[in-house]
Amino acid sequence: MKPVQPNLILLVNNSQGFVVTLEGTSLFLTILISSCALLGIFIKIITKFNSITAEIRDLREDLGSHSKAEGHQQLLEQTRIIQKDLINFDKKFDLHLQDYQHYKDANLLAYNGINEKINHTWSKTEKLFIEHKGEIKELQQFLKKEQNFKIRG
Repeated sequence: MKPVQPNLILLVNNSQGFVVTLEGTSLFLTILISSCALLGIFIKIITKFNSITAEIRDLREDLGSHSKAEGHQQLLEQTRIIQKDLINFDKKFDLHLQDYQHYKDANLLAYNGINEKINHTWSKTEKLFIEHKGEIKELQQFLKKEQNFKIRG
């Protein structure tokens, strides 16, 4: 035996029959409800988009009327002038900074040159001092041997 499915039969005319099952009805209602829900969501999205567009348009109009009424155009011009002056000051500062850097480098080179010269002169002086010290000791020893010369210390 076959399982019996509940069928709902609607007869339109004796000669023609239109069969409506629960599955078909359920499918039709699901499609209809889903379509209505999607249509509602679509309408809500479009409405929200339109309201956002209107708010943006209103804000632009308010900003335009506010800037004309309050003299913001003059303030913008003054701001541009101040910006140009600031850029000029920045360029001048960069020039002064480069000048200082070159001055510092020149002084550093001069300082290092003087240090090298002093170190060179000092090393020459030490060599000369060592030579003279050796000569002095030789003279002292010679005088000590020859004339009984005593070194005071």
